Amino acid sequence: MNLLPKVKHMEIRAGFLAKKLICPDLNEIDVRLAAALKRLPCDPAGIKLELCISGDTGEKYELSIREEHIKITAESPAGAFYAIQTLRQLFREEQVPCLLIRDWPDFAYRGFYHDVTRGKIPTVETIKKLVDTMVYFKMNSLQLYVEHVFEFRETKGLWQSAGCLTGDEMREIDAYCRENFVDFVPSLSTFGHLHDLLEQEQYRHLRVFQGEELLPNFWDARMHHHTIDPLNPESLEVIRSLIDQYAPCFGSEYFNICCDETFDLKCYEEKGYDVGRLYADFVKKIIDHVREKGKKVMMWADIVSQHPETIAELPDDTLFLNWDYSDNAEGIREKVEQFSRSGKKQVVCPGTSTWNRFCEHVENAEVNITQMIESGYQYGALGVLNTNWGDWGNPCSLELGMYGMVLGAAKSWTVDTELNEAYYGAVNSLLYGAEDGVRALKAVSALQEHISWRQVCTNYFLHRYNGGEGMEFLSEEEVGVIQKEYLRISGELSGENWEKDEYRQELLLAAEGICVLAEVSAKLAGYETERVSNTEEWLGKYRQKWLEKNKPSELYRIEEMFLWCEKF
Repeated sequence: MNLLPKVKHMEIRAGFLAKKLICPDLNEIDVRLAAALKRLPCDPAGIKLELCISGDTGEKYELSIREEHIKITAESPAGAFYAIQTLRQLFREEQVPCLLIRDWPDFAYRGFYHDVTRGKIPTVETIKKLVDTMVYFKMNSLQLYVEHVFEFRETKGLWQSAGCLTGDEMREIDAYCRENFVDFVPSLSTFGHLHDLLEQEQYRHLRVFQGEELLPNFWDARMHHHTIDPLNPESLEVIRSLIDQYAPCFGSEYFNICCDETFDLKCYEEKGYDVGRLYADFVKKIIDHVREKGKKVMMWADIVSQHPETIAELPDDTLFLNWDYSDNAEGIREKVEQFSRSGKKQVVCPGTSTWNRFCEHVENAEVNITQMIESGYQYGALGVLNTNWGDWGNPCSLELGMYGMVLGAAKSWTVDTELNEAYYGAVNSLLYGAEDGVRALKAVSALQEHISWRQVCTNYFLHRYNGGEGMEFLSEEEVGVIQKEYLRISGELSGENWEKDEYRQELLLAAEGICVLAEVSAKLAGYETERVSNTEEWLGKYRQKWLEKNKPSELYRIEEMFLWCEKF
C-alpha cells in the first residue's frame, strides 16, 4: 500500500472493504471534517463511517476498517482530519484491505515556507492548491516569504508596477488554511532583506550600505545591501508601520519577523560598534512591538547564532528558525546540536533546493532534508519548516519543488522514513500519479547540474553592461551533452501519460528551458551550435504556464534576458 507519511502502526486483517463508497453522518460534526470527508466518494448506500473525537488537542488517531464499517477515533478534530487523509490515500488502492492503523506525528509543527517575493507571486488559487497538497501529506503550517509584495503604503510604487498580494487575498488564504487545519503564519522581512524598499528615494537614507552597486544586476543586488539602519529612529517607525498593516490579515498566534542575513552591519563593526549589541537591541524593539499586538515571535537563527551572548536576552517564547541548506550531514548535525545548547526553542529548516534552477536539486535536497529533520528530532526541536526559496528570479515552478515538500512532510511526521523503493513508489503514486515520476524528476534535476542558471544570468549582465569582461562559459562539448540529454528526456516524457499530468508538463518545460539556457549561453560565447530548441517558442510556453498560476510579477525580467541574449 502507498501511504505517505508512513504510519506508525498498521495491522492488516482478513477481508476487504465491501465498496469504496462512504456514508458519513455530516450533520453534527466539525464543518472542516465534513468538507474533508466530501473529498471521498460519498453515497447513501456507502459504508457507514463513524467519527469519535475525545478532545480538542493532539493529532493522534486510530483508523479501523472492516468490510461494512469504518471508524475513526481521534484526540481532536485535527487528528480526525489526518485520519481522513490516510483514508483518502487508501481509497486509491484497487481494493481497500480491512485493517487497524494507529498513528501520530513525531513533530507537532510541520510547515512549508514559500518565497513569493523574488520574482514570482502566485495567485490565491495556486496557494490554495498548495495547501491542498500540504494537508494531503499531513502538514499543518504555511508561511509566505514577503519583503515588499504586499499593499504596504511604503512600497506602493513597487507593487503598482510589479503586483502584490492584497490584504483581502491574505485574509482569504488565512480562512482557507483554517478550514484545513493549517496555521498561516505571517512572515515579513523587518531588518535584513529590505532591498527594494530601501532602493526607493524616500527610504534610501535608511539603508546601512550607502555605496553604489558595481553592476546593474537586480537579481544579485537584491541579495546584498538590504539591511535597514538600526541607529536611525526612522527605521523602527517604518518597520512598525509594516507590521501594523500586515498582522491583521492573519489569525495565527505567531509572527515571523525574519531578521536574517543582516550582512551590512559589518559597516558599523568597522566603526567600532558592537554588532551583536546593535542587532539584539533593534530585534528586541521589533519583538516588543509584535508582542504588543498579541503575537509570539518566530525569527531566523543565523545572526543570533553568531552572537550567542545575545540569545538569553530574547523572550523565552521566541521560536528560532535554525536553517541550513547544504548536503553536509555532519555540519548540519553539529549546527542543530549547538543551538540546542542555548536552551531556546528551535524549529529546523531544511530546503527543497529549487532556487537558481528550473528544477529542484533532488540529490542535495534528499541529504539536507533527511539530516536536518533527523538531527532536529535527536536534539529536541519543536518542528520542521521546509523552505522553498526563489533567489534570482524564481524560475522554478511550484510543482518542481513538491518532491522536496513531500519528503519534508513524510520525515516530519515519521522521522524513521527511509528513502527506499517503497518510499519512491508511494511518491510516484500519490504525488505524480505516474510509474516513474521520481526517475523523470531526477533526470531533469541532473540535467540542470550541467549548467548554472546564476552564471548565465551573470553573463547576461556582464555582456550587456560590462563589455563581456568576466564571463564564464561551458565548452561546446558540454552544450552538446545538454542537448543530447534534453532530447532523450523530452522524447521519453512526451510519450508518457501521467494521472497528474501537470507535473509531467512542467518537467518537459523545465528540461527544454535548460536546453535553451545552454544554447543562448553558447550564442554569447560565440559558438556555432546547431539549435535543437527555439527560444521564443519556449518563452511562449513558459509565459503561458507562469500566468496560469501566478501574477505577471517579474516575468518580464526573465523574458528580457532570454530575448536580449537571443537577439545578440
